[in-house]
Amino acid sequence: MKFKIAPQAPRGMHDLLKDDAELFLGIFNEILKHSYLYGFEYIRTPIVEKEEIFTASLGAFTDVIEKEMFYIDKKEKGEKYVLRPEGTAAIARAYLQNGMHSWPQPVKLFYFGPMFRYERPQAGRYREHYQWGLEIIGTEDPIYDAKIIQTFDRFLRKFKLKDFIFRINSIGCLNDRNKYKKYLKKYYKKYLKNICEDCKRRYVNNPLRLLDCKNEKDQEIKKSAPVIVDYLCKQCEEHFKKTLEYLEELEIQYELDPHLVRGFDYYSKTVFEIYFVEKTTAIGGGGRYDYLIKFLGGKQIPGVGGAIGIERLMDIFKIHQIKLNVYKKPLVFIAYATEKAKKYAYYVYDLLLKNNINVVENFAKNSLTSQLEYADKIGVKYSIIIGHYEMGSKSVILKNMLDKIQETIPLANLVEELKSRLK
Repeated sequence: MKFKIAPQAPRGMHDLLKDDAELFLGIFNEILKHSYLYGFEYIRTPIVEKEEIFTASLGAFTDVIEKEMFYIDKKEKGEKYVLRPEGTAAIARAYLQNGMHSWPQPVKLFYFGPMFRYERPQAGRYREHYQWGLEIIGTEDPIYDAKIIQTFDRFLRKFKLKDFIFRINSIGCLNDRNKYKKYLKKYYKKYLKNICEDCKRRYVNNPLRLLDCKNEKDQEIKKSAPVIVDYLCKQCEEHFKKTLEYLEELEIQYELDPHLVRGFDYYSKTVFEIYFVEKTTAIGGGGRYDYLIKFLGGKQIPGVGGAIGIERLMDIFKIHQIKLNVYKKPLVFIAYATEKAKKYAYYVYDLLLKNNINVVENFAKNSLTSQLEYADKIGVKYSIIIGHYEMGSKSVILKNMLDKIQETIPLANLVEELKSRLK
């Protein structure tokens, strides 16, 4: 029986090739160096997690839980498994499971990996997308709210990027939010016939998320809604004030967004998003989550973090024509003149690689002419040519591909000679 295979990636997922792949790896390389420089330690969590990790922490009435979870078909002992939709809840689970409370506090972690959302694919939104995340767990000091923002800000500025802003707000503690929700529902009650169907459900189940609606008509209604900073307790008000003072001390550009709430229930106090003038959607965001670990069954341990979407960051890099080169273009090509010389050419090729000389080959081509044509196309500086004579004399022909001058070099001197010429 023959099966017809559709050679396409799943909807909302995509391949990375050539320049895009190079940019992705370049960003990853810079993220590793930058995260370690700012004191964060790498953590990797599984792509698959128990469903309850997210239902308990993100909120049962968030879009992610209601609409966007990728479920694994098989169950194990009644447990439901999902592809992780975000990174923070998984980090909190790892913190509890691995006894990180016994580590020196605060614990500073970073991650880089794929997240999965079953949402409608569109520009800047993929069902599989990568995130770089930062988490600081074990302190409620507002200086660490500022540190998360600082780390992202300094990374972007490293590439001379300037046209971005941190939109920031405080959504207070649970008591503040409960008090604020009453006034928010009172305001929206007179607009119940006008708001979208999603917001009608949010009004009943999760009124704070009314402020997170992207519907244009609802955005207009939101403009006159009461603001949560007017309902902060003294402690939350002081926390927010100190966070902003630290940002000002570091000369980080921010603007207050009194209706910014973010989409997950675990957030408290500081929330922020990162916007570029060229984009209508945020490239990243985050905030404080002092109740998250308690939601997952632990003690109340404060934390703060954030994440940047790599695909959205790549779009910004492309707009600003920022290129990051991880792959170094080879400058040396190795060719053979006869089938008998092929084994010796392979030996020389391996010798150069063992000495960290970036050399390229095309052993699939048998003709010396076609091999050298290939070398010309990829733009190498030198070609090493090996024939019957070179095999016997333990030497090679070194050809300068620019001026076409050839010379014979003993194999014993080849590595030193190439390193000298390629400086």
